[in-house]
Amino acid sequence: MMYGLLEERKGNILTLSDVMSAGKADYVIPDNREDVLDVLDFLHLTGLISVLKSEGKVWVVMNKGILLTEVNGILFAPETFKEHVDLASNTGIVSVSGLTRLFPKYDPDMLICFLKNMELCQEMNPSFLRTTNLHQLAVKKEEEGGKEGRGESLLFFPCLLSTDRPDEMTGQVYQFGWCLQCTSKHHFFPPRYFHVLSLHFAYKLALPQEGDKLNRYCTFWKNGLYWFSGYGVGSLVEIVDESQCVLVMMSCEKGYSDNMVSLRRDLIGEVMSVYKESCPSLEVKELVIDPKELAYPVNTPG
Repeated sequence: MMYGLLEERKGNILTLSDVMSAGKADYVIPDNREDVLDVLDFLHLTGLISVLKSEGKVWVVMNKGILLTEVNGILFAPETFKEHVDLASNTGIVSVSGLTRLFPKYDPDMLICFLKNMELCQEMNPSFLRTTNLHQLAVKKEEEGGKEGRGESLLFFPCLLSTDRPDEMTGQVYQFGWCLQCTSKHHFFPPRYFHVLSLHFAYKLALPQEGDKLNRYCTFWKNGLYWFSGYGVGSLVEIVDESQCVLVMMSCEKGYSDNMVSLRRDLIGEVMSVYKESCPSLEVKELVIDPKELAYPVNTPG
């Protein structure tokens, strides 16, 4: 009955106040906030609606597909499309104020919560940039925004990166290579696959923070990333062959082969897990690359 009442409300996004005022003579919405949230959480689990929560605020998205289509059409339109917006530098970092200007009719907290839930971005504190080679971007943000700019959060979208593969990646030699390859010429890994996969790697495999020491260092480009684990193992993950193949390459320093074997299991497991969650309809096969063919860039098996 609750779902039927929500369907009758105008609009795809409802606040908790909208929900609690949706009652009719034959069905009274409980006055207790927690009781209403329990019902909404149940409907969320069934997949009928999406419930977003952020710092005490609650929104109900009746059809997340509609909102996702709108977001994709504005944020991720290719440069050749008239809808394309030059929102980010080639770092993939976007300010919250910049995002708000593009979606003036939406609550910024709701929109950020939705984007994070869809695993399209990760929120960043500007102070983080000062510990990276992006510190000049942080200075620029402060100059543009004054005191307000200093406290503004930033969002990192892997999908908005536009840099090509760094030159230092070319010519490296690895000890292990594996790939997940589409078996149909009509199948491709969608852009969101790499977005989700890279964020999973960043937050599941990062080393623990040690004071001010930055342990989450990696090199990102538009279709791949590389990082050194700190335990003698280097890892590269890249979408290649015109988005038809996920390539995993690993190297290790002398005496660290056991660490590479352990991390290899985690990397391949994550690649497969995200594939099954985000694009299970793709027909794929797993291939181990001949150790004699591991000079990078590698020719993936046909």
